Amino acid sequence: MQWRPAPTGRRVTRKTGRPLAFAPRRLGIAASIIGGGLATLALIVAAATIWQFRPATTDADVAAQLAGERWYAVTFRHTPIGHYRSEAGRTDDGDFEFRGTLHFKLDDDVDSRIEDRLVFDRRSPHRLIRAEHASTKGKRRVVIADNRAEIVESGSSRSLDADSDLELGDYLAVERWLATEAPEPGEVRAARSVDFDSLSIATDRWRVLLSDAGEFEVAKEARAAAAASGPTRIRMGDDLAPLRMDSGDLVSLHRVKDEATARIWEQTPSLFASARHRVEVDRPIRNPQALTRLVIALDDRDGGAIDWAGAPGATMLSAEADPMRPATHAELVAASAATVNYPANAPVVHDLASRAVGALQDPREKANALTLFVHHHLRYRDTAGGRTVSDTIRDGSGDCTEFADLYTTLARAAGLPARTVIGLAYLGESQAFALHAWNEVAIRGAWRGVDPTWGETRIGATHFPLPSDGALTAIAQLPNLRFRVVETEY
Repeated sequence: MQWRPAPTGRRVTRKTGRPLAFAPRRLGIAASIIGGGLATLALIVAAATIWQFRPATTDADVAAQLAGERWYAVTFRHTPIGHYRSEAGRTDDGDFEFRGTLHFKLDDDVDSRIEDRLVFDRRSPHRLIRAEHASTKGKRRVVIADNRAEIVESGSSRSLDADSDLELGDYLAVERWLATEAPEPGEVRAARSVDFDSLSIATDRWRVLLSDAGEFEVAKEARAAAAASGPTRIRMGDDLAPLRMDSGDLVSLHRVKDEATARIWEQTPSLFASARHRVEVDRPIRNPQALTRLVIALDDRDGGAIDWAGAPGATMLSAEADPMRPATHAELVAASAATVNYPANAPVVHDLASRAVGALQDPREKANALTLFVHHHLRYRDTAGGRTVSDTIRDGSGDCTEFADLYTTLARAAGLPARTVIGLAYLGESQAFALHAWNEVAIRGAWRGVDPTWGETRIGATHFPLPSDGALTAIAQLPNLRFRVVETEY
């Protein structure tokens, strides 16, 4: 149905390795999660414009009717934060071409831009000839052609195997389905697209939610590794043109009449320029590293309703020290893969992983060794803008998200499934919880937490992951929240 830009870089900014306070001027975590949601929506726009046309008899007819340029305003809770431009047409050689440019900014320091291009052969069956992705993260550029990918980032390049088995009919499957068959609510159709992170062809399923009085709404069904930004939905008018596209309840793309309207966000203050993104606690937590269990209540400062993890009203959160949770097969597969964002198959990564684990064979010992290696190998410093694992290795420094992403990459290279976790962690000196990044590593079929930034081989009871199905909602509520300690166990 559409191509899939690689996720933007996650980043958490702190002033020291174990900071006194969170630096609210930069909000890389929110930028990452929002960026992922925006990327998902951006993919929809270029191909989705076909819905305003009359039924076509062939895929080439459908693609031909896509020609033109369209502009979308990007908003976060109705606040403009960026714009998206889609273009479709033909190359000089007559091949089918689709372009998309997403530009957004959440704070004064981070200006994110993602550009994508797909080219399909003009001759039937219109196979994918070339797929390109470029982003400000590490000045990255990915080019896929003939089942190979060339990746350039941070001044270096590498070549990897990639899947480019995609045809125009795969790409426009849902568009043609809606335009020609008028499906009823509940009906589902699959579409395939390029995943620039895994360098593979992904399959998504789209379900019709509404077909009434000329209005239509479709939603993408979540996969096993669903995005934290929430479900993707598209609402269309009686002409089948997209009216609104939403990622969760906070991030939206709205079609507008011209470029000037789409770029109105450039005249408004940055969304998080002055927001607070830490949560105060009603009383100090004594000896937090010795806690075995912690229960806290979430209160809204203004008395409003709380919707943390989809549970309106008063919400309780609990955490235990060194938690373990069974890992599913799908999770293990996803957390073992070498990707563009986690280049576990890069030679420099393998060298570092070998230095870290040596001849160790026991998974827990390897996980601990990697935690301490990353903790001592990197120097903590604030970083601005999206940075890659290659940047972190080259500079030998980073903030907590870069510590976590390097750990994820090294663990996968060492044969340990691992992933980066975004959540809130307790800062004893400031008596508050702040956004932080750490890791989960699978050991004997169970997820265990480690924190390479703080050099912790076991996660304490003061780490609360953001809800995977509502991370944006949780972050948006942070400035109005207050935590109340209900129970502590030592």
